[in-house]
Amino acid sequence: MLDRLAALFAARPATAEAWLARMGRPDLSPRDQSAFEAWLEADPDHLRQYETLKTANAELAGLRHAFEGDLARLRRGAARRSGAPRGLVFGGGLAAVAAVVAAIALLPMLRTTPESQLFESAPGQIVDLTLEDGSQVTLDADSAIRVAFAKDVRRLTLERGSAYFEVQHDSGHPFQVAVADRRVIVTGTRFVTAITGDSAQISVLQGRVAIGRRDAARADALEGALGVTAGQQARFRSGAPQIDKTRADLETATAWRQRRLVFRNAPLSEVITAAARYSEAPLVLADPALGHMRITAVLPLEGEGALADRMAALLPIRTEQAADGRVMIRAE
Repeated sequence: MLDRLAALFAARPATAEAWLARMGRPDLSPRDQSAFEAWLEADPDHLRQYETLKTANAELAGLRHAFEGDLARLRRGAARRSGAPRGLVFGGGLAAVAAVVAAIALLPMLRTTPESQLFESAPGQIVDLTLEDGSQVTLDADSAIRVAFAKDVRRLTLERGSAYFEVQHDSGHPFQVAVADRRVIVTGTRFVTAITGDSAQISVLQGRVAIGRRDAARADALEGALGVTAGQQARFRSGAPQIDKTRADLETATAWRQRRLVFRNAPLSEVITAAARYSEAPLVLADPALGHMRITAVLPLEGEGALADRMAALLPIRTEQAADGRVMIRAE
């Protein structure tokens, strides 16, 4: 702790602007890196300030380059077409310059996005991935993520299901995961995300994350972002402003990585939804009211027989095979 405080004191940059300039220097030293990490950890708002400034700076640089290049091409093209004296070309070029300025105003909408890759797991399949930056991702069964790494940011989207992330530390290239209508932003940590219907959950095993709005590319996107640290979890519903932060049940959140599901006083409907990702046949509650039954159990995902049969042996339910292939869940 004293070493971290000393690093922070020794690092003269005290603002996001100063740190952005320092981190862009080619002679960045390990001591600078350590001091920057200490500055990020000193205040939950520092990451938001740094990300906001970095995004704005990148957009300005892109606009400046586009304007200079397009303006030069327009001048050359106008000169070739008219063959007019220089003064007349300049006068006629004013409209062209105005057109370039108008086009630049539209650049945020026209700018191309990094090529993305979709990674999916089939029902019953758990997939381990290594991303190009060295980060590790484990996809739960019937889950999908979209990956789009850019020059200054690592962007991913959890399309469905659950995923475990072990993020390679790189404070200069934040790791962002879009989950429902929120965005999880980290530099290096371990966490689990899950989407169930219109609800989402983020559990942090190590390090710290910031949860902001999904439109995190905008300059104010991290305004009011919620910090979640190791041992905590955040739950929210898509479209709702409230985020509930509580102590994390990490065993339950990560049990699927050990090929089992853990439920503590969970409604049977939630148990069926989770188990369905590992079942070859669709699992259906015969009576929706049965879904309110509370369940506490550990369900192994590997073993003899069908998953539905193992569920019937552990839970107060019975199963019936329907003619259309579905497995109907009924009260015992």
